[in-house]
Amino acid sequence: MDGNNNQFNQQSGQSYQDQLLGQFSGQGYPQQPDGQPQQGYYQQPYGQPQQGYYQQPYGQPQQGYYQQPYGQPQYGYQGQPYGQPWQYGYPQYGYGMPQAPVFDKRAAKKHFSGIGMSYFVFWIVSLVAVYATQLILYTMSIDTKSNYLLMIMSSMLPMYLIAAPLCVLMMKRVPEERIERTRWNFGQILGGFIVAYTLMYIGSWIGSFIGEIIESFYPDAQAATNSVQELVLTGEMWVNIIVMVMIGPVVEELLFRKVLCPRLKAYGDWVTIIVTGLMFGVFHGNITQGIYAFMFGAFLAYVYLRTGNIFITIGYHITANFMGSVIPLLLMNAVNIDGYDEVMATGDAQLVSEFMSDNPEAFALYGLYGLFVFGLIITGIILIIVTAARKRIFIYPGRIRIPSGMRFTTVILNVGMILFLLGGIFEIFINTFY
Repeated sequence: MDGNNNQFNQQSGQSYQDQLLGQFSGQGYPQQPDGQPQQGYYQQPYGQPQQGYYQQPYGQPQQGYYQQPYGQPQYGYQGQPYGQPWQYGYPQYGYGMPQAPVFDKRAAKKHFSGIGMSYFVFWIVSLVAVYATQLILYTMSIDTKSNYLLMIMSSMLPMYLIAAPLCVLMMKRVPEERIERTRWNFGQILGGFIVAYTLMYIGSWIGSFIGEIIESFYPDAQAATNSVQELVLTGEMWVNIIVMVMIGPVVEELLFRKVLCPRLKAYGDWVTIIVTGLMFGVFHGNITQGIYAFMFGAFLAYVYLRTGNIFITIGYHITANFMGSVIPLLLMNAVNIDGYDEVMATGDAQLVSEFMSDNPEAFALYGLYGLFVFGLIITGIILIIVTAARKRIFIYPGRIRIPSGMRFTTVILNVGMILFLLGGIFEIFINTFY
């Protein structure tokens, strides 16, 4: 054996021990010659793909945890590329990617002025068309006050058939951004309606409270009076169903959600929600209705931003108007609300009890509906609190960010918006004090 070892040593120029060390050192963790793949724990040569734990070569796509090559889009949370807009338009700007555009205040004011001017024209043409229609009917000796159908048609159809299409044509010149459509399940749709109805009722209470304060200082004012509600409750049911429940909600949702929201979306959700609610509230022309229309319209704008489905907001609006105009009218006719008010004015408890006992079923239904509405509002308040606590209210910035301190001057202090708001405030003032 020593001879063989000597011969081996002579050929290799290395001792037997050195050869063994060079070839077999670290058995179980084989050490390979320099520059060759190093085996064990998936260790491969430098510059070659490193296997194990999804480790790939430097400069190549790194697999696992959505890691992509340097300089390429990195796919992370919710699968959106690094440096690209996140879900719902949240812009993420990173190293080597396009940065947020520089804010152009002049262009932004022109944008909002175009929106305001379109709805100012809608308002002024509505007034002119309504008064022109009523003047024509007056010259024909047709009394609209004694005919509920003619009164409604002469006040609303000119607005819907003449002013609204003109507003849509003007708004086509204003740039818009597409709102992505997202599917909501039945529970989300139902919960959204409960919240919308709750906000509408809260707004109605706030408006009535403010109106009462105004009337305490100006007794002749009608600040706490909802003229539309009074008109509906004294009108004909089938006219209410056609105009208030069917035509009105469809036209208003198309005008204030379908047309308006996409043209505000570029400036973020808050701008879209607040401006839509403000314009929708001012459009209604009185304090009580204006405040609840602001809250109701703002939430419908949020729903439309999240779903992109105009049929959901139309459904909310139709249902709310049906619950506010048709059902109360049916119940009040059933209980003879005028007679009930007269009996209540006497202050005679026995007379009131006898009046109610004449029609107990109607009064029972009236009370049950009141309890249903009350339960709906309590449920809505709970939903709002729980949703806010769980941070499930999603508000996202837009592609164009208005710097802090410039928002009011950009969005409101422009020619179009000033004209629209002044016109609406003037109408509210006239309806309140005259």
